Amino acid sequence: MATLNPIDKAGAIVSAVAVSALGAMFYNVLPLFLGTVQDFRGLSNGEAGVLSSSFFVAFTLVSATAFFWIRKYNWRSIAFLAVVVAIGSVILAGFSTMRSVMLLSVFLAGGAFSILYGIGTTVLGDTAQPARWFGLKIAAEAGLGVVLLAFLPGLVIANWGFGGFMTALALVALLLSPLLVLLPRQGSKAGAEILPHEVKALPRSLHMALWLGLAAILCFLLSTTIIWSFAERLASEANYGRPDTGNVLSLSLVFSMSGSLLAVFISDRFGTARMAVLAGALLLSSVFLLSRFDSLAQYTFAIMIFAFAFGLGIPYFVTVVAELDLDGRFVVLTVPAIGVGVSLAPAIAGGVSGLYGFGSVLLVSAAGAIISTILAVCALRFGLPHTVGNRD
Repeated sequence: MATLNPIDKAGAIVSAVAVSALGAMFYNVLPLFLGTVQDFRGLSNGEAGVLSSSFFVAFTLVSATAFFWIRKYNWRSIAFLAVVVAIGSVILAGFSTMRSVMLLSVFLAGGAFSILYGIGTTVLGDTAQPARWFGLKIAAEAGLGVVLLAFLPGLVIANWGFGGFMTALALVALLLSPLLVLLPRQGSKAGAEILPHEVKALPRSLHMALWLGLAAILCFLLSTTIIWSFAERLASEANYGRPDTGNVLSLSLVFSMSGSLLAVFISDRFGTARMAVLAGALLLSSVFLLSRFDSLAQYTFAIMIFAFAFGLGIPYFVTVVAELDLDGRFVVLTVPAIGVGVSLAPAIAGGVSGLYGFGSVLLVSAAGAIISTILAVCALRFGLPHTVGNRD
């Protein structure tokens, strides 16, 4: 009788899902963070954008180094240390009035949340049914975001401001931290070590296609994060109340989750290229609608389309690289590609909006949607002929 892999135990899976949800928590409340820090700390669009980008720069840098340490150290110990750093950094950022201290605190928080996200993802990737548990992971991340976006504006921010908002995030991390005791100390994953010099053996056109695929992921996340970063500000400019906006953003995560679950259900039934084009078209449609809404209902409809496109698009844009990656050496680069796109978006959106207004932010997002779709299709067109007959 086969011995159950410790990673497949319910406790390990639950803890990994919780850790992943914590790691993604800041991104899911990014619109509230930007809006609240501007309202209560008097930051400009550019300053708020740089502050947010500092989080994602740290997140990306740490995720890019995870390949070198994720298999060497005790996951449980690292996760506990990361939670402590995350809680302390978030609270410090919430109550500091000095720009430099806020920037450093948010940067440290980004690195800590990245460690949690990376460990949770790695644990689930080691299970016997990773696709199944990654679906649960996506749902948990979105679900936590739904709860926070629904309750923080009216119950916390309205009464305790930015400090209360950041304290609430720290409390969520504290409440979920006991689940870390269920994390496995280590795991194992089949597969050969990635040797960067071996990538050169790939056909030149396939090598180019893989980089195009990575660029498509970066541009797609840049486009979506620009909208997500300033979704609350768009509503504020239209004089919609923060509780109403919070409800809309909370509901949008349900649509985002629905898009991701639809991708799990459909898989490759209609082809990766078609689904990537569909996601890009829906994203572009949402940008068009956000450029001309004149009621809360129209704003809500536009945000729902955006969220669905976001949730649907990520799995298929990542799949572009996965389908072309014959030896598994490029898939690991999708995480930094996502991180770079997410990191650049708030700073670009803040700078552009400060110079040319919110309309220019929508134009940049639209350009990103178009470019990412073209890059994805070109990557598959150049690369797929080399993969035929080379897969088991």
